Amino acid sequence: MAHVPDITATTTKERLNYLFHHLFLPAKLPGEDDSSSTNEAFLVDFVLHCLKRFLVEVESENERSITTCISMMETLRNSTDTYGYLREDGVGEVLRQLSPEGCVALHIAAQNAAVLIRKVDASVYFETFELSPTNASVFARGRLVRQFPDAATAILFKDFEDEAFQSVLARTVAKMSHQTVQEMKKKVKKAKQQHDEDRDTVEPRIVTELLTSILRGMGKSIDVSGICKNTREEVMWNNSKLPWRRSPVWLLVRVSLQLTMSRPTSTPESLYKPFMVFMFAQALGIANQQPTPSDVLHTMVTKVSGRLCKLESSPDGKWLEFIRQTVSGTSDILAKRWHRICERSEQPLDLDALSSFEMKDSVYFSLPKTGEFLSSIPLRKIESRSSTFSPASYPSPLGADRLPLMRSNGSADYLPFHVAMVES
Repeated sequence: MAHVPDITATTTKERLNYLFHHLFLPAKLPGEDDSSSTNEAFLVDFVLHCLKRFLVEVESENERSITTCISMMETLRNSTDTYGYLREDGVGEVLRQLSPEGCVALHIAAQNAAVLIRKVDASVYFETFELSPTNASVFARGRLVRQFPDAATAILFKDFEDEAFQSVLARTVAKMSHQTVQEMKKKVKKAKQQHDEDRDTVEPRIVTELLTSILRGMGKSIDVSGICKNTREEVMWNNSKLPWRRSPVWLLVRVSLQLTMSRPTSTPESLYKPFMVFMFAQALGIANQQPTPSDVLHTMVTKVSGRLCKLESSPDGKWLEFIRQTVSGTSDILAKRWHRICERSEQPLDLDALSSFEMKDSVYFSLPKTGEFLSSIPLRKIESRSSTFSPASYPSPLGADRLPLMRSNGSADYLPFHVAMVES
């Protein structure tokens, strides 16, 4: 395996913020685009670092699946150049090195799509899917329910091994990764003219339809076991040229890892969710070693704790103990910070005046009227008051200068008396 630098030592404040925004998705997000080839390469290196750490701490029966994921992340990193686009020679190399149990993940950036290539028995499966959803889909209420992959095609392994086929395929996907197609861009009307809407995503049909159709010419369409994910996406735009949106590479990593980890087992997601908690705890551990703001630490530890609670019946292991230690360490850091805040906020008490007091002078008190008061208590009389209510009825006086008032809302039993008052 290629050497991966120590993530903890190379993680700067800007890189930690990138992980915090895209992995943890807090309530407050940037208002402008922060995507770059450097950040995406760091994200892949971080996932690769976590996979290698996770491999040491899982049971032996799960090592095969984790090893496959490590190989897949290495091909994702080695197939791209410094600008984040696919290299023709890099793609050709990973295609030639495809192992029987391996999987290749390719990020076709300019087409907003990804391709997963894996060998199954005597065939090679090509699975394509969209990465970032459109702005209209993100603006919808609630989470997006998305199915992965969008399409799958199988070709025979003997056809895949053909050097000419691999050369053409590598050249094609490398060109797709950096060359945009005008027809796939969203349009907006400004000044009575149609312009490209750069703030929206690109339709992935060049990959999900065109590339899939080309591959079907040598193979056939197949149905594969996929996954259904409730993805959370955001589009934030505030006085900037391009809006902030969640990293498409992060979605590619999640989908490829979940598909790879769930397919060899009879219990889907049995290994994927523990690894996600472990990876989040790795990011939290890095944040603990830096002067990270308390609100960021609180959001991160809340996310880790929430994911940890969702693990219903995961077996204990070293990876779980690492998570507990990391969460406990964060709680201690926050508790110490809060204690220092309370100490700084307390008003100092001036106790100098107490030093001149004589305690013996304050022990005895003179209460001369107390004895007289206590002696009067037994001599008090208890007065009983009757609570019987005996109202008296008197005739209402009537003036000679006005007519009497007849009340109609009273009881009918009093009607003769009212009539008598009027007649008198």
